[in-house]
Amino acid sequence: MKLPISSKGVARERDCTSLFADGRFPGADTRQNSEIVLHDFSDPDHAIVDIRNGIVSGRKVGGPATDLALKIMHDPKYRDLPFITGYEGRGAGGKTLESATYFIREDNEIVGMLCVNTDLSTVRSINAMAQQLMACFDAVPRQAEPASIEVEILSESTQELIDHSISELLESRGQDVASLGQADRVDVIRHLNGNGVFMLKGAVACAATALGISEPSVYRYLQKVRKEG
Repeated sequence: MKLPISSKGVARERDCTSLFADGRFPGADTRQNSEIVLHDFSDPDHAIVDIRNGIVSGRKVGGPATDLALKIMHDPKYRDLPFITGYEGRGAGGKTLESATYFIREDNEIVGMLCVNTDLSTVRSINAMAQQLMACFDAVPRQAEPASIEVEILSESTQELIDHSISELLESRGQDVASLGQADRVDVIRHLNGNGVFMLKGAVACAATALGISEPSVYRYLQKVRKEG
């Protein structure tokens, strides 16, 4: 697996790959229920440059950057972190995965990610059954799982990523696309822009489709949002 970056970047990528061999990367796992994904940030539209066991999330080489990857590209809070682990990924069919990501850097800039996504659905099903059995005997009470610090949508296309981002935002506000006024639509574009979505080629067309408006309208809203700073 090689990133199309300078020799220093390739050396860093080799260092990352070696972490899996000796178990130094938290969350590294090469079982059949885990996938390993290499992202190259130089082309967000085709960020996935290598993937192993892609059936876990339903993605393949050439797939776009995820919503979390786009945040990482422009959000300074990730700048000094070596990796993030124990967060939630959501794959094809709503499958919930446990994820971990190591940041690949060149000249102190994040240029890619090496990620592990593990499907724990079988383990969780067994645990749920065990908890139910224990409850029948008044054993240890069932405990809720801690909330994930991050949630990543492992989308297969830009349209899917934008559709989900808008749906999630509107659901949290008790709205739907049909009820949106112009100010609401501008706010949706503001939300997408803040999450780095418009770094993806074709994002304007995808946003227009999702909102049921024209591409020129999206461009106007985006221009307005960016002028606000």
